Amino acid sequence: MTGMLIAGLPSIDTLPIIVLSATLQTGYCVVLFKGYQVGDLSSVYPIARGSAPIFVFVISLLFFEASYELTTFLGIFVFCVGLLTYAFSVIRNKGSRLNEIAYALAIGLFIAGYSITDAIGTRLVGNALSFFGAMAIFNRLFLIGYLYNFEEGMFQRLRKGYNNKFVLAGLFAFFCYAVILWAYTVLPISVVTTLRESSVVFAVLLGVLVLGESFSKFKALMLFSTAAGFFLLLS
Repeated sequence: MTGMLIAGLPSIDTLPIIVLSATLQTGYCVVLFKGYQVGDLSSVYPIARGSAPIFVFVISLLFFEASYELTTFLGIFVFCVGLLTYAFSVIRNKGSRLNEIAYALAIGLFIAGYSITDAIGTRLVGNALSFFGAMAIFNRLFLIGYLYNFEEGMFQRLRKGYNNKFVLAGLFAFFCYAVILWAYTVLPISVVTTLRESSVVFAVLLGVLVLGESFSKFKALMLFSTAAGFFLLLS
């Protein structure tokens, strides 16, 4: 709603892509819920985020006949290898189950799906805030419908756990994702999707520097690999 108040309503012709994006965003949320029920953040999150750019790259090549320079391909590959190597090292050490990996890959596939539709939708609408505002309304309606029908007691738990800080976090997330949507209008989808997954790197660094977590060789490899991929993408 905020986006449309600022940038105006999108054209009715763009409604199908807006609804498709909202559906994929809702599917992502549902699979994310389920993934964290069977697995841990430290294993599910890196696999999901590391696999998403690969899915975007493959889908772009297969269905949109996208072409990439060698440095772009190498940047995506090196970046994702670092994330996935770290994720699978965590899984090996914890003895994680196969369904945990399956959910993480499913999350990555949904991320790829909504990333592509969001990029296309933003370009069709012509304004990131307008597209995001319309898509968010449908996404919330779909998500509320799912929670009401399939997650018994969820609304009661949300009421009990509500905190005013959630509103601030939601506004921050809104503007961050609006920046990502804008980036889709000036950069290839796979490059934007890859660079946004640097959130995993910041999470690991915060864990080491702020929470005092150990700095393993796999974390070092991930940081080196993602940094190398980052510079290849920008070269």
